[in-house]
Amino acid sequence: MDVQSLITEVTGRAEKFAAQGQEVATIGFDTLKTANSIVVETATTIAKTNADAATALFSGAKVSFEKATKDGVQAVIANPVAYIPATTPAVDAFNATVQALLDTKGELVKTFEGGYSTIVATLNGEPTVAKAKKTVKAAVAKTETVAKKAVKTATKTVKAAAKK
Repeated sequence: MDVQSLITEVTGRAEKFAAQGQEVATIGFDTLKTANSIVVETATTIAKTNADAATALFSGAKVSFEKATKDGVQAVIANPVAYIPATTPAVDAFNATVQALLDTKGELVKTFEGGYSTIVATLNGEPTVAKAKKTVKAAVAKTETVAKKAVKTATKTVKAAAKK
């Protein structure tokens, strides 16, 4: 083998590895972008759920306090349980938070497994890469849109609650 053919062969292989590296970096970035969108969407949902629960608890506590003030100390001492606000909103918010986190875990696992399998397919030279890349990009776009809407809604709700 002469030097020129050796250089040509090494250059060809290096270009192939560089292209694969670029493809892997793109897939990795898209996967992380999708995962970030999922986390942001879940965090927004959890924040909204807990803000609503806090508002409900505060309203219940305010009503209970007003009732206790109106009825007097003797009535509160006689039946203190009647003046405790309902804890149902807090329990429901906790359960919704746990469920949202479990759902998010499943989505993240699926996203990272898909990204990993796409990277492996890229490194092995399998043709499914283009299809998987399109799927990941579509998921990114969809999740990003949903997350933006959720953030806007949560922001409006928090601002409205803060004004009250």
